[in-house]
Amino acid sequence: MEQTVAFIGLGIMGGRMVKNVLKAGYAVRAQNRTAAKTEALRPLGATVASTPREAATGAEIVVTMVADPPALAAVLEGPDGALAGCRPGTLVIDMSTVDPDTSRAMAAKAQARGLRYLEAPVTGGVGAAEHGTLTIMAGGTPEDFAAAKPLLESMGKKILHVGPMGHGSVLKLATNVVAAGIIALMSEGLTLATKAGLDPTMVVEVLAERSPLIGRAGPRVLSGDFSPNFPLRLAAKDVRLALDAARVVGAPMFAAAAVGQVQSAALAKGLGDFDQSVMIRVLEELAGIESRRAV
Repeated sequence: MEQTVAFIGLGIMGGRMVKNVLKAGYAVRAQNRTAAKTEALRPLGATVASTPREAATGAEIVVTMVADPPALAAVLEGPDGALAGCRPGTLVIDMSTVDPDTSRAMAAKAQARGLRYLEAPVTGGVGAAEHGTLTIMAGGTPEDFAAAKPLLESMGKKILHVGPMGHGSVLKLATNVVAAGIIALMSEGLTLATKAGLDPTMVVEVLAERSPLIGRAGPRVLSGDFSPNFPLRLAAKDVRLALDAARVVGAPMFAAAAVGQVQSAALAKGLGDFDQSVMIRVLEELAGIESRRAV
């Protein structure tokens, strides 16, 4: 008999991931704060639920993919939350990017209800979510990871059990901090070279040899395309969470703190819904140039 999966959170990533779950043959109950995103899944075979609790009722597995810790608490807790609809033994898999303390706290609340809980944040971006080739970093017990793995394999190509609860969140935050740092330094390098009179197209071509991420982001910056592959507001949230996690364990993160300052300046300009590469606009304004003009 096919398993029923409640999939809660259909944003830029979740909306693509759930389609691969449907393709794999799972029965899906979809729920999202914006109802139009769930309605779009009806023709693909999904059942639409109006609340997280309704989605979770009777499901063997509950997947959450939301923006941040407050959003996770909103869909899991309370009388209309998913935890209230779960029967004992249900496996809850949170694929959001949150901090390790949030993962451990939510796991404890789920376990107090007789539920199983796995954190399984992802990396790879929109393209990987679309094609089911995400890298998934799971934290939790080996038994819960084994139970979740067939479903995770419908969404990802590299499925890793990285350790106990909290370790998946730490690794995901570390991954996103590195990505934010690459984007920030690409922006600074491009601004420097353009200010000095170099052809920005040539600059991006050379910088791309340093990172595949620059190879993807650089041409979009040059064309002025800041449509959100990964919104700045989420990238900044992840840097903040990483800095908080670093303070807890006593790890220095000087460069990440500097990246966070540039992100904050871009957020103050109202650029949070654009791609994280939009932070270059802050640097260009300070330098008095615009790299895209030469394209």
